[in-house]
Amino acid sequence: MIFVKTKKIMSRLRVGICSSLTASVLQKLQSVGVVNVVDFVSHDLDVLATKSGVGYRELAAIRRALISQYAAPIVSGFSLFDVVVATTSFISVGCRVLDALLEGGILSSEITEVVMDRSGALDVLVINTVAAVVAAMKKNVVFIDTSNRFNVSHIAAMLSRQPGVDLESALQQVRVVKCFDVLELLGELSMLCQAPGPFYSSLKLIVIDGIMDCILPPLSHLPNNTGCGYVAQLIHLLRQLITDSCYAVLLCTGDGCAVTSKNSATPRLTSVSRLWHSVPDTRLNVVDISVESNEHDGADNPAASRLIKVTVEKSNRLQFGQSVELAVNEHGLFV
Repeated sequence: MIFVKTKKIMSRLRVGICSSLTASVLQKLQSVGVVNVVDFVSHDLDVLATKSGVGYRELAAIRRALISQYAAPIVSGFSLFDVVVATTSFISVGCRVLDALLEGGILSSEITEVVMDRSGALDVLVINTVAAVVAAMKKNVVFIDTSNRFNVSHIAAMLSRQPGVDLESALQQVRVVKCFDVLELLGELSMLCQAPGPFYSSLKLIVIDGIMDCILPPLSHLPNNTGCGYVAQLIHLLRQLITDSCYAVLLCTGDGCAVTSKNSATPRLTSVSRLWHSVPDTRLNVVDISVESNEHDGADNPAASRLIKVTVEKSNRLQFGQSVELAVNEHGLFV
């Protein structure tokens, strides 16, 4: 059976490779135990020529033909570097100080998570990033809202104050999608992986608001780790978006909304929360310190001195614990 199968393989190879692989050569090779292509290319040609009686030049010609036809193409390091540079870019968050902290901004091949206090006006970082992509980069944004908190007036106010920006056309560059359960979210992410239509050819940023707040809590109570299965599917699609499509993914999460187990006397993260905690490549913690600043300075007008503090809590490329304090005006723009 092995002989017949090998004979068929070698016959096909003989047609497409070279005239050196004749029936007599095939028979001599089989007599010394060379019954498939792997056996042939793994042998030393000098030893094989001595054992089989086939000339060294004939064996070398057969090997060159096999390698040129069936080996993987050789890619140089310079070519790989050019591909990485062409498909990877930094996205500004709308503030030069914060961009400097992030060494350029949000990386398009990473998943970035912003952890914020929902009670404060801390969507500033997210909305400023969306405005920077639309106004400065002239690229499109998909905003997936799972918490029903998106307010178009916030981004409209920011875009209207950007120089040289047509508000109506700029708003058309932001596509808002409502997803209130994991199946809807999986369907939307799958569609983004396919990216049909002209809108997605200029897509650069995908914002997902409220996964930890609204999507993960119900999954944590599903039996037999079914929730972890759904989370694994989400992770797979997100990784596919940043690697295959080179999008930047920005996740918005409420502070302290990690799902904990109710069966334990002390708060403990569920398996779903632990799995999701490892997803972001970069995690930024945003805290509103306006009250602390006003109390320290004795100011009576909190709107005039709104401050936020951004800290790097996790990153594959940045130093942990770095932070910067930023002033925000009444329109939500970085000062």
